[in-house]
Amino acid sequence: MKKVLSLAAAGLIAAGTAKAGTITVANSDIEMSGGVTAGYFYTTNIGNNNNDYFTVSTFAVDLTSKINSMIGFTASFGQTKQPDLLAPLPNPGFGVEYSWVSIRPIEGLTIDAGLLLTNIGYELYHTYDNKNYMFGLVWWAQPVTYPGARVTYSVADGIDVYAEYTQDTRDSFAVGSLGEINGISYAISYFDYTASKNLIDVVLGTSVEGIDFGVNFDYQWLDDTAKTPGNDDSAYGIALYASAKVDVFEIPVRIEYVNDGTSGIYGVAGDDAWSFTITPTYRPSNNTFVRAEFAYVNTDQKGFTDDKGNPKDSRTSIGVEAGFMF
Repeated sequence: MKKVLSLAAAGLIAAGTAKAGTITVANSDIEMSGGVTAGYFYTTNIGNNNNDYFTVSTFAVDLTSKINSMIGFTASFGQTKQPDLLAPLPNPGFGVEYSWVSIRPIEGLTIDAGLLLTNIGYELYHTYDNKNYMFGLVWWAQPVTYPGARVTYSVADGIDVYAEYTQDTRDSFAVGSLGEINGISYAISYFDYTASKNLIDVVLGTSVEGIDFGVNFDYQWLDDTAKTPGNDDSAYGIALYASAKVDVFEIPVRIEYVNDGTSGIYGVAGDDAWSFTITPTYRPSNNTFVRAEFAYVNTDQKGFTDDKGNPKDSRTSIGVEAGFMF
């Protein structure tokens, strides 16, 4: 299952982006942002598919109405590939990626309805908003965009609480809180897929001596109707992030571990898996980058295959990507 992340959680990591411009249209002002990224990548143990490929990873345009006292909107369209460590060759179509209308009936209260981004998780929807190009194991098992409605209330400066009803492949609901306390950004969420599974997710982020740190912890368990006799009914995963920056150079690192047992929640082969990703990045300006990446994932059973059909317990990905944000 592909995964996306809410713009509400974007403050949890620092991504180099340009200031949004303003488009004057017939009836209102609109802020525009987005980006284009492209690169070359090589991946081992993906069966009889081509091991290397050139790709336009992302072309996306985000439009947001300037905030007024009552009604606004957010919309994104384009084509965003979200290659993850388990399935590195997605091929999505061009179209609306997410979009919702926001109503603000009273100060501090916002109601969003449409195709929403989830508030769960550390990694964001577009590749250029993340420190790493490949999406991680924890990301893979989290919710994605879904049609629904969300109510958010600001209980204090920098502290929001929310509740939502959505249809992420089936009826679901979520509650949680987003904000920042004493220099630590956080997102705490509970997500319930009706007659499927439940998810508790915690995201923390901070910066110490110029180094960005983050952690994303998941605990998931199956509903009674989704359990398989003899199999595990719960799983957990943790992803650790660190990124050191010196002038125009940055070195983000991600380390993950997931314990899936026999539940199948994280989709790994066997009981557990771990991964390591490092992405040296050069940013000649605030809105451009060139980055290389090395990513390695290992499972305790052989869930990958080489080009001859032989089972393997690991996969390695390397590549180079350039990006421009506007």
